Amino acid sequence: MRKPQRLSFDDLMEANKNELKSNKQALDSIDRKLDEKKSKEVYVRPATKKRAN
Repeated sequence: MRKPQRLSFDDLMEANKNELKSNKQALDSIDRKLDEKKSKEVYVRPATKKRAN
């Protein structure tokens, strides 16, 4: 009896992506979490160099 062939990490990632793409509820959940994270981001203006007088 042969052992089943193991999948490479890339194959597992691709399988997970395909499964996720077919799951509308999971995609909606991810989109909602990304929107929440984006709304909590704080944008900071880069500091300007002060001139020596």
